[in-house]
Amino acid sequence: MNAPYYDAIIAGILIGGFIILHFWITGRAVGCSSAYGNFCSYSCNLPFFHKGEYATRNHPRLWLLIGLPVGGLLHTLLSGNGFHWSFSMGVYDAILPATIPAKALWLILAGFMLGFGARLAGACTTGHVLVGGSLLNPVSLLAGAVFFLSALVTTRLLFLG
Repeated sequence: MNAPYYDAIIAGILIGGFIILHFWITGRAVGCSSAYGNFCSYSCNLPFFHKGEYATRNHPRLWLLIGLPVGGLLHTLLSGNGFHWSFSMGVYDAILPATIPAKALWLILAGFMLGFGARLAGACTTGHVLVGGSLLNPVSLLAGAVFFLSALVTTRLLFLG
């Protein structure tokens, strides 16, 4: 196995371990879109974000949301490659607008659509595929299949259509 795959293997083991540990400690599944709701309880006064599952402001899911970018930054800084700003989206640069403000607007719109879809589906891909899939939840298995199929079709349409 080539060395570049070790980071992905280690990350997969750490993510799986975190999911299990979180479930053992809290008795609840972990998910990013719910963590976003916990974040909104700090930054927004809408009543929706101050009741139900969002009533607890210092929820463990919030720490997941904070830990994702912090973990990525730490990996970047500790990997020895150094940190540099880049607005490149790789192969997606061919279909995104060329200017940074237009690209940012598209990506923000996509983020809102993703968040809406995640709440509509009852969880994000992390919640359904990683957590629900590991529990063999039929709804999560179906949602995961729909996520992957729609991503495959959309990518094919964008780059081959």
